[in-house]
Amino acid sequence: MDMNEIVGILKDKYFLYSIRNTLLAGLIASIISIVFALGFGYYHLFFKNTFFYRFINVINELPVVLPHTVAGLALLLAFGRNTFGFISNTGLAFSFGALIIGMVFVSYPFAARTISTSINLIDENIINVARTLGDSPQEVYIKIVIPYIKKSLVSAFLLSFSRTISEFAVLMIFAGNMPRKTQVISSYVFTKIEEGEIELAITASIFSLVLSLILIFLMNFIEGRNKKNA
Repeated sequence: MDMNEIVGILKDKYFLYSIRNTLLAGLIASIISIVFALGFGYYHLFFKNTFFYRFINVINELPVVLPHTVAGLALLLAFGRNTFGFISNTGLAFSFGALIIGMVFVSYPFAARTISTSINLIDENIINVARTLGDSPQEVYIKIVIPYIKKSLVSAFLLSFSRTISEFAVLMIFAGNMPRKTQVISSYVFTKIEEGEIELAITASIFSLVLSLILIFLMNFIEGRNKKNA
């Protein structure tokens, strides 16, 4: 890869739009995933033996094992024109919102797993004492649990975000591959390969690789700090 190739891809407005779509949708999806994961963490702590918790726990694992082409089709059927046709001709599909929904679908399980694992490390005596003193489950969760796992929230966010930028199949099927609108880095690379512009595909792939390495470094750095301060 030479400087001309770098300059060439930086001049490609579709590549720049794909970066914007990837980072913005990934950021929003990761925040939503953390919020949902905190809700799951509450049930994980106080309602672990209920049927509702067991059901949600199974649903959490589904995106991890489900083929992503099948997941993309499922989202298309769930949020497409047959169910959300009142919004547009395609429902929520093939829109920027579809990018966010698809990214939440694949990233939320990792956030939920990270947060529930952190909650398992909390001394049960702390929770029991707070409950004995009259705090409700909601108060215990907000005043004690969330501050305790705040470092894990950062790790969960980075893990979720790294998962969003790597997704391809779900987004291609559910959000489409429309330049400017729903094209992300992974689908941009796919498009350039199809068009025979291998140099641009390679350069975009290297950019994605560098971004991934930065996220890995951040996650390892935060994990190292957490262990050092433990």
